[in-house]
Amino acid sequence: MPPGTALSLNPAGTQLRWHERVLLDAQRDGFMSIKEIVSSPDQKQFVVIACGYECNDNAGFLLRADGGGKRKFTARWDAILQSAVEWSDDGRRLYYYRINSSGATAPRGAPAEGWIAVDVRTGAKTKAAMRKLKATTSYAVFNVGSNDVLNVRTSPDGNAAISGTLAHNTKGVRVTGAAVRVGGNNWVSIQAQGLTGWVNQNYLCEEHSITKTN
Repeated sequence: MPPGTALSLNPAGTQLRWHERVLLDAQRDGFMSIKEIVSSPDQKQFVVIACGYECNDNAGFLLRADGGGKRKFTARWDAILQSAVEWSDDGRRLYYYRINSSGATAPRGAPAEGWIAVDVRTGAKTKAAMRKLKATTSYAVFNVGSNDVLNVRTSPDGNAAISGTLAHNTKGVRVTGAAVRVGGNNWVSIQAQGLTGWVNQNYLCEEHSITKTN
C-alpha cells in the first residue's frame, strides 16, 4: 500500500478500502481482483492495477492518496499488459503498455497497442514517444516471449551487430544514458549481466515501481 495512508485490501483482493469506505469493488467496478498498486513519486496519488482476463489484460484506476477522485483510465480493447505501469518523475504523466486483448481478436479500429502516455490532469492519451527511462531505476526485460531473447546491439539501430542477448525474464537492467530516437523507436544504452550495449526501450519496464498488494 502507499505509505502513510489508511488503505486496506480484503483477503480475497476484491475490495480496496479507505478506512471503512469502499473505493474499489470487483463486482461493482468490473474486475477479478486487485493485482498491484503503484504510487506516484510524490505519494500524492496512486494507480491500482486490477486483474482482467487471466490477470494479463488488466484495468487501471487512478486515485488520490486520500482515496478520492477515482478515475478508470482503461477501457474495452484498451487494457494494461500485466503490470506495465510507470510514472514520470514529476508525476504529471502516467505510462502504461496497452494491449487490446490476449484472448480475442480486436475489432477494426481498436486503439493501437504499445506504450501510452496519460496526462494525469486531463486524462488525455497519446503515444508515449517521450517516455523517459531513469538512470536511478532498475528495469526488467518485458514483452519478450518465453522462447525468445532481447538482442543487445552495438549501436542504437535494429540492424546493428548483436553484442549479446538477455533472457525474457532478465531483471536488474540499468540504463546508462539518454535515449536516441532511430526509425520511430527510442534506444537506450544499458548494462546488464556483464553486457553493455543498446536495446529498444519498448522492451524494458520499471522493476521497482510496482508494489504488490499481497
